[in-house]
Amino acid sequence: MKKHFRQIRFLLEYVIVLIVYAFLKIVPHWIIVVSSRFAGICMYMIPGIRHVSKANIKACFPEKTGWQVAKTARASLFNLMFNLFEFIWMTDNPKRIEKYTCIPPEVNDKLKDYVARGIRIIFVNPHLGSWEVSGLAAPYYAGVKMVAIAKPVRNPYLNRLLNKSGREKEQGLKIIFSKGAVRESVKALRQGMSVGTLIDQNTRVRDGGAFVNFFGLPVSSSKAPATLFSYCLKNNIDAVIVYGSCLRLTNGIVTAHAEWLSKPFEDYANEEEIIQELMDISEKYIRQFPEQYLWFYKRFQNIPRGISPAIQKKYPYYARVADEKFYSKVKPHFRNSGKSDLEE
Repeated sequence: MKKHFRQIRFLLEYVIVLIVYAFLKIVPHWIIVVSSRFAGICMYMIPGIRHVSKANIKACFPEKTGWQVAKTARASLFNLMFNLFEFIWMTDNPKRIEKYTCIPPEVNDKLKDYVARGIRIIFVNPHLGSWEVSGLAAPYYAGVKMVAIAKPVRNPYLNRLLNKSGREKEQGLKIIFSKGAVRESVKALRQGMSVGTLIDQNTRVRDGGAFVNFFGLPVSSSKAPATLFSYCLKNNIDAVIVYGSCLRLTNGIVTAHAEWLSKPFEDYANEEEIIQELMDISEKYIRQFPEQYLWFYKRFQNIPRGISPAIQKKYPYYARVADEKFYSKVKPHFRNSGKSDLEE
């Protein structure tokens, strides 16, 4: 019976979202702005979202007043919905893409050069600005063929609509899901494709994560960009790591910003040092555009063991010291092939 009702719920959710999706495709841009602002206000009224957003902002910007924290939280939620609605609105519509997005020539020329020379690009992107446009811009403007990692939606109908029928409409972009993402990313690199990764997700140490500093607090982050690049080096695959963010400027245009690592890969002590530099770049842009960052995500939920009580007090209210399962990988009960995840 539960399964039957769940199926009905999934179908109802799909129909509602499909109607909204169709509406967003046909309305003028100002309706997208107004709808996003209304949706952002509605989200801010939800206590759980509001409290997490404000706690994160206060942890990163302790100098902000209560009014400034609330203002940033509201702007962040508006940006989240604007990001989603505008992406739906402009997908598969070249005129809209070109009117409201931009990759500066100096960045676009570099990306095109990488494509021409067969160099794989490992994009590193935080939940900042319009991260959906980040996955659209490189294929559209520079002809980059790439895979992007996305978290699947539990509703299978919505999952197909938002990912396969939505994001993959841009030629050259393929969506892979977070489960088994490293293996699929390696497969894509072998096939000559680039990879888009998100740097600001909580990744357990047992799953390839590491603690790095973010606004003065250790947070768990994925080492995937460095791990994938290391794989390319070992297998003679030409690759480059590129930090990228698509930020909305005062003129309303979503504009790509890109940065490269400060030194050759082999000059870094380990993968954690590379991730730390990428996180530092991310923090720099978040400080410039705090209202465009995704603050309602529980970014600081894992506190590393052995940290001082004074530092622990600086974490948001929801943070907890990571338990043993966070660090220790469960041994499989089935065969051991002797191969790593990257080799399978």
